[in-house]
Amino acid sequence: MLDEAIKKIEVWGDSLLKGIVYDPQRKKYTRLEESNAVFSLEEMGLTIKNNAHFGMTAPKARKLMEKALEKGVDCQYAVIEFGGNDCDFNWREVAANPGGEHFPNTTLEEFKNCITDMVNLTRKKGITPVLVNLPPIDPRRYFTWISRGLNARNIITWLGDVQHIYRFHEGYSLAIMTLANKLGCELIDVRQPFLAQKQYCRFLCEDGIHPNQEGHLLMKKAFNAFAMEKL
Repeated sequence: MLDEAIKKIEVWGDSLLKGIVYDPQRKKYTRLEESNAVFSLEEMGLTIKNNAHFGMTAPKARKLMEKALEKGVDCQYAVIEFGGNDCDFNWREVAANPGGEHFPNTTLEEFKNCITDMVNLTRKKGITPVLVNLPPIDPRRYFTWISRGLNARNIITWLGDVQHIYRFHEGYSLAIMTLANKLGCELIDVRQPFLAQKQYCRFLCEDGIHPNQEGHLLMKKAFNAFAMEKL
């Protein structure tokens, strides 16, 4: 049952918690207004300020959060979700130089430091941080997506195998879970509901990384269960 004292939550994340999906008919990214996981909290009577942005990374969010907290934030909980953009690479550069050394947008070590900083920043203001892990990706579909218009053979040469994309992305999700345990944070596990499906890829968009509307319903159930148990 929801605690009557808990009314306000701020969300810090990327397109996952912004409710972004790929519309294959319109061939563009759009936003689910009422079927996304965050909206489900509003349906439960909570006031939500969603600071999530498409393409956001942990380092950028840390700076924005720091500025926002300095000005003053009125909430009891801060939901923090990042990793999908952090673990991504400049695939054009990879395709052009498959024998070179390439780094993700945010290295895993820097990513962990950023998440830790955000947890500490919110706690210093008396706000309870809640971490969110990542849904799994479809590596084959995602590889097809990121190699559009590029030399796919060069990219796979650098990767070694397509499954490397899945493993690398999973490393950031595991880091979130490890930090939740290490820092004593609550965790909303949105990954397990996908993995429990016989064919989890059908819950993902054409790009292989963004959950589709059905995928957001899976996340919505995870958010609802967390809110009912913990808030």
